[in-house]
Amino acid sequence: MTMKGMYLWGIAALMLLTAGCNAAQQRGMLGSAYVSTARPAITVEAGNMPLLTAGRGTANLTRSSMMGGLSIDVWLAVYGAGASGPLAVAAQAEVPQGWHWDGIMRRPFSMNEAVEIFDGMGYQACTYIVDGSRDPFGALVAGKTPEGRPMRWLARGFAARYNFNSDKIIMEYREPLPAGIESLSALPLGAADMLKGFEQRAREIFSVGPAPADRSPLRQGYAQGVQWQYMDESFLGTVSQYDFFNDN
Repeated sequence: MTMKGMYLWGIAALMLLTAGCNAAQQRGMLGSAYVSTARPAITVEAGNMPLLTAGRGTANLTRSSMMGGLSIDVWLAVYGAGASGPLAVAAQAEVPQGWHWDGIMRRPFSMNEAVEIFDGMGYQACTYIVDGSRDPFGALVAGKTPEGRPMRWLARGFAARYNFNSDKIIMEYREPLPAGIESLSALPLGAADMLKGFEQRAREIFSVGPAPADRSPLRQGYAQGVQWQYMDESFLGTVSQYDFFNDN
C-alpha cells in the first residue's frame, strides 16, 4: 500500500472510531491531573507540585507553510513550587486535519537525548536551556533574576506522538539554571553529575497512566497567565503538511 493509501485508510478508520466516542470525549482537568478520555486516553500529572494554571488555549506556529501561521489547539497544566522553584508542564497539542507533527522532537543545542518509557509508550527526551525572554510560562513564576535579566532554566522535555501523529503529548520539567552554567556544550567540572540528578528528578516528577474509568465532567476553560503569543515551535515542535498527490 502506498503512503497516500495508508494515510487515507487511517483517516477512514479514525472517523469510524471517533463516531462512537465523540459524545464521551473530554479533555480537561480532574483534580490536579490533565485527562484526555480519547485520542489518546491518558492521564498526566506532575506529582507533589501545586497547580499554577490549567486549561485550553491556541498557539500559532509561524514557521509552517501557512500564510500567517498555523493555529494549534493546546490543552495544558502548569505546576510550580514558588517563584524560584521548579516548574513542570504537561500539554497536549493537536494539529488541524491534513497536518502532522514531525518525528524529530529534539531541541536546538540539546544534549543527553534518550527514549524514556511512560506507561508503556516511548517518549523522546532531551535536556536543554530555556531563555526566559520569550517564555510562555514566565509570567507564572519569577520572570527575571534579581539583577533584572530574564530567567534562564535548565529543562528536560519529553514528547510522544499519538493518533496518526496528529496529537502530541509534551512534558517539560525545569529548574533555575545553576550558577556557572552558560551553555550545555561547555559544562564546568562536576556538572555532569548535577545533570544526571536533574534528569532523574525530571523523569520521576511525571505520572502518566490511562484515563480514569470515572467519566465525571472534566474542568475546562482558558489557561490563565500563559503568554500564548510566545507558545510556538520552541515548546511544541514543528509540523508538516501531508502531500496527498505524492505516493512516494
